[in-house]
Amino acid sequence: MQNHLNIKDKQDFRFHSGIEALPDAALILSTDLLIVSGNKKAQRLLGVNFPDDIGKHIEHLLVDPVLSEYLAQDNFESPCLITSPINDELQLEISVMSFGGERVFLMSRAIAKYHRMKKMRREFVANVSHELKTPLTVVRGYVEMIQETEYALDSHWQKVFCTIEGQVSRMERLVEQLLNLSKVENNRDDDAMKPVDMPSLIENLVEDAKWLNQLKQHEILTNITHGIGIYGIETELKSACTNLISNAIAYTQPHGVIDISWQKNGDKMIFSVKDNGDGIKSEQLNRLTERFYRIDKSRSRDTGGSGLGLAIVKHVLLHHKAELVITSQWGEGSEFSIYFDESSTH
Repeated sequence: MQNHLNIKDKQDFRFHSGIEALPDAALILSTDLLIVSGNKKAQRLLGVNFPDDIGKHIEHLLVDPVLSEYLAQDNFESPCLITSPINDELQLEISVMSFGGERVFLMSRAIAKYHRMKKMRREFVANVSHELKTPLTVVRGYVEMIQETEYALDSHWQKVFCTIEGQVSRMERLVEQLLNLSKVENNRDDDAMKPVDMPSLIENLVEDAKWLNQLKQHEILTNITHGIGIYGIETELKSACTNLISNAIAYTQPHGVIDISWQKNGDKMIFSVKDNGDGIKSEQLNRLTERFYRIDKSRSRDTGGSGLGLAIVKHVLLHHKAELVITSQWGEGSEFSIYFDESSTH
C-alpha cells in the first residue's frame, strides 16, 4: 500500500481544506456531476451526507427542475434559485464554476433574509397605500363640498381649493399605482391565466383614451389584427396596456400623433404604442422600468406621473413571459412594444 498521496489526491485534499473555510455551502463535483467532496455547511444547507453520498449524482439529492435546466446549459455566469431540499421555506442561490478541468465547484447560500425583507417591503407599501385611501377620500369630500357651496368664494380661496383638489388627485393616483404594483408583485397564481381577447381589450382602451384626450386632441391611430388573443390575466394586461397608452398621451404635445397596434410578426404577437413626442435620451432608456424613476421630474408633476407605470408593466410582463422593447429617438418620439411568444396565443 502506498504511504503517500498522489498529485491528484493532494490537490483534492488542499482544495477540501480551503472550502471548509468558506462562508457558504460548497461541493466538489466530477465533470459528470458526481459528488466528490464538500464542506460541513453543505451538509447543513443541502442535506448532503458524507461519506454516504460520495459518488452520487447531484441531481439525485437536489431534485429540482430549475436546477436540472440550469446544469444542462453551458453558461453559468448567473446563479439560479431553488428551494432548499431540507427546508421548503428557505430559498438557495446556486452558483457553478469549473475547477482544474476535472472538477466542478458548486456553491450555495441561503437568501431567505433578502426575500423576507422584500416581502415585508411589499406588504408595508400595500398596507400604507390602503390606509391612505380613506383620509384622501375624506379630504376630497370636504374640498368638493366647500367648492360647491352656494356662497361663492373669492378668487384667492378658489385658487387655494383648486390647488388642494389637484394635489389630492395626484396623491390618489399615486396610491392607486402603489396598490396596483403591490398586487402584480404578489400575484403568482398561474391558475388565473385565461383566454384574453386582446383586440377587444385594446379597442376599449383606445375608446377610453379618446374620451379622456379631449384637452390635448391627439390624433390616435390604430392597426389591430382581430382573431388573435393570448392566455393571461386580463386585469394585469389591461393595466400594462393602459400605462403605455397613458404615458404616450401624457408626454406627447397637443395635436401630436399616437399609433396603437396589435400585430403578428413571425412567432410573436406585438402590442405597441408609438408617439411623436419629445423622445427619450439613450442613457435614460435602461432606467425607465425602475420604480419612481422619472425622466423629467418637473414635467411628471405637471402630468401627474408617479414613476410607477413602467414598473407595473415590467412585473406584468414577467408573469406573462413577455418582453418590453423600447425604441426612441431624442426629439422625434418613442415606441413601447410588448412582445408575446406564440405559445401564449390562442
